[in-house]
Amino acid sequence: MPAKKISVPLIRNWPVTLLSAGLFPILIALGLWQLQRAGEKAVLSAELNARLSAQPVEPAMMRGFERYTPIKLTGFFAEDYFLLDNRTRAGRIGYEVLQVFVTPEAHWLINRGWVPAPNRRTRLPKIPVSQGIRTISGFLYPVAKSTPTKHLPETLPERRIQSLDTRFTRALGVNNEKWSLRLSADSNAALVTDWLWINSGPERHRAYALQWFTMAVVLAILWAFTATRFSALSKYENK
Repeated sequence: MPAKKISVPLIRNWPVTLLSAGLFPILIALGLWQLQRAGEKAVLSAELNARLSAQPVEPAMMRGFERYTPIKLTGFFAEDYFLLDNRTRAGRIGYEVLQVFVTPEAHWLINRGWVPAPNRRTRLPKIPVSQGIRTISGFLYPVAKSTPTKHLPETLPERRIQSLDTRFTRALGVNNEKWSLRLSADSNAALVTDWLWINSGPERHRAYALQWFTMAVVLAILWAFTATRFSALSKYENK
């Protein structure tokens, strides 16, 4: 007599199946998003390398401002300076020194670089004074846009500041409130410059993408073994 055909339902655990069906597309989407971020960072890295290697130009020769563009200025530093708090170098806490630079055409906000913080929070570091007419060079860096807040006067804060945004630059009275200039290492009056231009490169995002895709594959395998009867169907088909 011919063997009787037995019907075996494929899904044996619907809660796990529904959970897996919800998580799988999320993991795939996260992997694709990381690949997109990797592409964006690759373009940004190429743009950064091209501009940082260019010769500095005077602002009057530029049609418009773009991030990382090297420029040079001739003028003098204003007397006041400000300390951008919680900046680290090699794991050590410190400040970045912000100071206005005055040229015949405009006032610029200059980031002179990093200085270590004293052991006591109540003490501020001593900043080397930079006086007289000089030529400096650096790279344009965007200033974060401030969130509009009502009933807050745009006055200068104390010397130690927690963030650099357009509210602060507007209060300083610089001409280009959306931009600062990060000094190059060989520029006059530069401190510790060792700038971190990009938080993470494209390689890190590709590694993240691989992790998400791997998790998706593992999820599919676990679902197949814990929520289905693939092994049972294969067993009956072979009989």
